[in-house]
Amino acid sequence: MRKLHVIRFSGMALIIALILGACERPKDKAIGYDHVITVVCDDRNWEACEPILAQTLGKVYQTPPTETLYTFQRISPNDLNTNILNKNLLILTRLEEKSGVTPQVRSMLPDSTISNMRQNPKGYYQQGDAYAIGQALVVVVGKNLADLRNRLEINQDQIFNFIEQKMFERNTAFIYRSGEQFELAQRYYDQYGFYLRMMHDYVEIENRPKDKIVWLGRDFPYRWLTVSWAAPTDTTLEYQLNDLLTDTFGKKLRDVKLNPDYLTSESIWFKQYSTYKYYGLWESKSEVKGGPFIAYGFYEPVKDRIYLVSGIVHAPEKAKMPYIRQMETILRTFDTEIFEAD
Repeated sequence: MRKLHVIRFSGMALIIALILGACERPKDKAIGYDHVITVVCDDRNWEACEPILAQTLGKVYQTPPTETLYTFQRISPNDLNTNILNKNLLILTRLEEKSGVTPQVRSMLPDSTISNMRQNPKGYYQQGDAYAIGQALVVVVGKNLADLRNRLEINQDQIFNFIEQKMFERNTAFIYRSGEQFELAQRYYDQYGFYLRMMHDYVEIENRPKDKIVWLGRDFPYRWLTVSWAAPTDTTLEYQLNDLLTDTFGKKLRDVKLNPDYLTSESIWFKQYSTYKYYGLWESKSEVKGGPFIAYGFYEPVKDRIYLVSGIVHAPEKAKMPYIRQMETILRTFDTEIFEAD
């Protein structure tokens, strides 16, 4: 059944949709790169919309050099059928008669869906697994150029979160495809009360209860994962996390320091936690070595602790963003309750 952003099914309609959906043949897996968004859009619409997309999906990271979170691959409407199984598919249109995008959208969506979407000033369409398993499909339809820009700007965070959700789902299946270390994860839960799903080839480097840190890593390319924590104080959460970040990189990890010129933070919602996401560059104090890092910091009320879960990458002459995204997928499995893996 299609999940619509602006349509609500009645009970009978929902049952019919489920029956029809059950008769469909099994879908193939989505194809292509996780970081590529295939865009079907006319030149003028793209010129108006690209700056908005660059704020979220096209965000720039220092790795070094610079890499974007997602890249955009524009295709002609005539090429949509040959790209219909791509992982991320974004269609931007004003449904003009002369536009080659218009017949494509009208063939994909019922007239009632398009009508309801256009009548709702904030309406757009999104569907997971639309034509392939793991796919993120987004369609934004505007009455005119200003309306198209407005709809995209209003919904850019929701669209970003939807595409991110599908990316993390695909990444989770990918990184644990060869198994995971249940015993190691169980050991940390028994010792400290937190659970982190670990890839099969990570090894424990240090486990220091006194210093409140667990440190794991793997080679080729070089990657570290850490969980560090501290007791909360009466200062603000941001201040406590900044202090824990500084303490972790430079003290607990003695040979690692962060480059303050590239340190960035933003507030996000991670599971049930109000979280600060940190990213930037790290450097070795003793070697010519460095690269990007990612960290999530939050207060966890069950254990009454401030946590920082972080990862760093050293991958000379390689694109770093795919490795950072894989590590971020692992960090997002952090929990204080044991659950059964998918």
